[in-house]
Amino acid sequence: MKHLIVLLAMLATAACATSILPDERTFDGTRWHVTAISGQPTPAGDYNVQFAGHAISGRFGCNGFGGSYVILGDIMNAGDIRSTMMACPGAAASFESRGFAILRLPMRMSWASGTQLTLTNGAGSIALQRIP
Repeated sequence: MKHLIVLLAMLATAACATSILPDERTFDGTRWHVTAISGQPTPAGDYNVQFAGHAISGRFGCNGFGGSYVILGDIMNAGDIRSTMMACPGAAASFESRGFAILRLPMRMSWASGTQLTLTNGAGSIALQRIP
């Protein structure tokens, strides 16, 4: 009986510690500022990501992008990403190419808070801050 009580207490504790994973509804209608790409703060300019329905769009400097996305557990997968093809000057080109490389692969979501999110995979990371 004592073992059963301990097991039930452990299960209750685990259930309380488990949070609901986000899905597309978590992101629908939200806009995020890209604060860093692979640990380097973004230069001055328009670095953002926004979500509407199952669509993702944004800007990593001088080129805009758009496509679709899905979430399964703590993985976000952006698919069919298209972007404009303007030549970006200097550091903006580097940030943009690294950002697009990250978007092309499934990304693990790590939440620092309800308004701070990092998307990570083998290509690097994108740090986001939600815009109210």
